[in-house]
Amino acid sequence: MKSRMKSLLAFSFLAGFLALATGCSAFPSALAADPAQSQARLQQDLVKALAERRSSVQLKMIGKESALKKTIKDTLEAAIRADDYLHYVVKTYGYKATIRGNTASISFDFTYWETLEQTNEVKSRVARTLKRIIAPGMNDHQKEKAIHDWIVTNLAYDTRLVSHSAYDGLTEGRTVCQGYALLTYEMMRQAGIPVKIVEGTSRGRAHTWNLVRVGGKWYHLDATWNDPVPDVSGKAHYGYYNLTDSQIRVDHKWKASEDYPSASSDYGYALETLSAESTAASDFYRKLYGQLGYAYLKEEYTASDLSELTAMVRAAADDQRNELVVRYLKGAAVKTDVKKAMNAARGISGISYTYEDYPRTTAKDALVRMQLQY
Repeated sequence: MKSRMKSLLAFSFLAGFLALATGCSAFPSALAADPAQSQARLQQDLVKALAERRSSVQLKMIGKESALKKTIKDTLEAAIRADDYLHYVVKTYGYKATIRGNTASISFDFTYWETLEQTNEVKSRVARTLKRIIAPGMNDHQKEKAIHDWIVTNLAYDTRLVSHSAYDGLTEGRTVCQGYALLTYEMMRQAGIPVKIVEGTSRGRAHTWNLVRVGGKWYHLDATWNDPVPDVSGKAHYGYYNLTDSQIRVDHKWKASEDYPSASSDYGYALETLSAESTAASDFYRKLYGQLGYAYLKEEYTASDLSELTAMVRAAADDQRNELVVRYLKGAAVKTDVKKAMNAARGISGISYTYEDYPRTTAKDALVRMQLQY
């Protein structure tokens, strides 16, 4: 994801500032007799201005003179964080303040990734889509899967790093991680599934993804990394589907915050428990357990080093199997070791392979898929 630009500009009598848009009426003053009330009113007015996609707004507040500068900054950031969707459609923001005694006159300036009309269009399209993909009687596990699959199979990652919004994803068919996270947020929210947007880094790049709560537990869901690049029509991956904090931390980093609830419950255990129950959804849970690749945690699918990997390739060749899938624990050496294992096998006329990260452990395992020809 191309990093969002945020301008927290200096505020003082001589501070420079972005040019404010003209013809934008000011909100009522946030002045109140009590500083706490004044701050609350300022935050309320800022949220309203953002929700209306105002490009600029002029407000006032009172407070302790020595603390006014920090209070303004904290209040602005709190207003932006008041709603996750709103937070991530704000493109840039800045302000300057003139402080006299205990009174601050403040000019705020904003730009956005989506207009208000575009956001309303997103909501409308999401509502129509959910009517098509969410069947009556679906539980939250089933709804999450339907939403995830629709997003991943209908969007493509924008390798140009130009499109950043959910609106871009819905209208152009492509967007970056920010757009994936925003669309996931809106679809989950309308489906009644608690959801948050997480901001951090992945593989050294700025990145956003989601936290969702199903079955009373929070999990990390990264639709971006579950969408193949280059895009493959109708293809969805599940490596980054409902991971714990420790599982996703292998290649995702984020700053701890009270905004991000802990994700500590293994989803595989939840699926095993649910599939054992005699319910109408038991088959769904068993199928999802397989799609998420939990079977590859078993010993028969695991190679811990080159000698074990070679033995598994030889055994597959002896059995004339056309496909072999292995979780390789030495993920960092997967390229060289797979070639060595293939060269050591006999009776194979050709072999090709692909590999991908296997995030369901807390190590850098690789899932290797081999096609064998005889």
